[in-house]
Amino acid sequence: MGEPRTPQPPEQPGASPPNPPVDMSKPGVPEQAGGPVPDDRAPVPHGVWYHPAAPGHPGQQQGQPPPPLGWGPPPPQQPSSGGAWAWLRARGWRLAVGVGIAGAALLLIPFFLFPTLDPDKPVAQWWPPFAIGLGTLVLLSVLRLDRLLKGWTWHVAGIAFVGALVVWTKDNPWAWALALSLGLLLAGLLRLPRWQLLVAGAVLCAVSIVGFAITASRITAAETQREIQAGNEVRATVGGVPNAQEVPPLLDRVISGRVADPQPLCRIVGPAAETQLTTATRTADCAAAVAVVWEERASAGGPTPVTSVRSDAAPMTSERTYTLSTCGSAWAVAAGPELGRVTVTWTDDDARRYAITGFQPC
Repeated sequence: MGEPRTPQPPEQPGASPPNPPVDMSKPGVPEQAGGPVPDDRAPVPHGVWYHPAAPGHPGQQQGQPPPPLGWGPPPPQQPSSGGAWAWLRARGWRLAVGVGIAGAALLLIPFFLFPTLDPDKPVAQWWPPFAIGLGTLVLLSVLRLDRLLKGWTWHVAGIAFVGALVVWTKDNPWAWALALSLGLLLAGLLRLPRWQLLVAGAVLCAVSIVGFAITASRITAAETQREIQAGNEVRATVGGVPNAQEVPPLLDRVISGRVADPQPLCRIVGPAAETQLTTATRTADCAAAVAVVWEERASAGGPTPVTSVRSDAAPMTSERTYTLSTCGSAWAVAAGPELGRVTVTWTDDDARRYAITGFQPC
């Protein structure tokens, strides 16, 4: 007799047949661990999602699922690397251009007012560029062109002002290079810690300063030469005295008043004589030398010098050069024996007027 069978439930019509038993001894069938086989289709805990490696294998936890598109906080903004320039560009091109024009004007104004950067030698006329800039602004407003420019009126006037500064500083073009170098230097400071622009501006500033100084010295020498030539021309036409005998009393007169009066002497003294005068008195120019001699005479006191010429003195116009002695005069006492004798020479053959061309010791 056979073994008794376990009763089975009756098959339902339309039901799927039961899974056949799996033979674990066959190759290609993975060995299952003890326990029930997990179903990938079963629900998973909230916040955890699984990705099955293969059908019939347990999934691997991958972390939080990505949020739906448009959900969650926005990504952090990356800081801009433009620095101050980024802020300026964000304000608009009109402000950026205006700042550039104003910076160019501020950098060029010192070179215009002081062509050699010497405070004692300012420009002769400071107002023309300012008048051009202001006149352009007024003209645009009067002609109602500001409506067409749509907010660029001040920029046009600023460009006219900067252009006038460029024209008035054309004698030393190194001023433009130095102004540009200073602008690069300031821009480099605004872009720190990016130091490349700062270093380039500093190098260009050094080169521009050297070039500006050399050109400024040449301009100063040329101006001095022109002044000397102009002085010689004035002395040759209207300068000098018609009588050589008038020179010694003239020397006494310039130091005998309540204040020094250098003009009568300085308008007839030549370049060589002026050099001797300034060297003896250790001064910079003729006017300062006369002031020093006047102070010496005032501190010494004594009677007022005789400054008149005898009415019967004969004009000395027959010789081109005379050497006159003033060793006993108030001039020689105050100025010193090195300036006691005076050499006078015709300024021009036709004019025959005398100018001081040198001093000699007594």
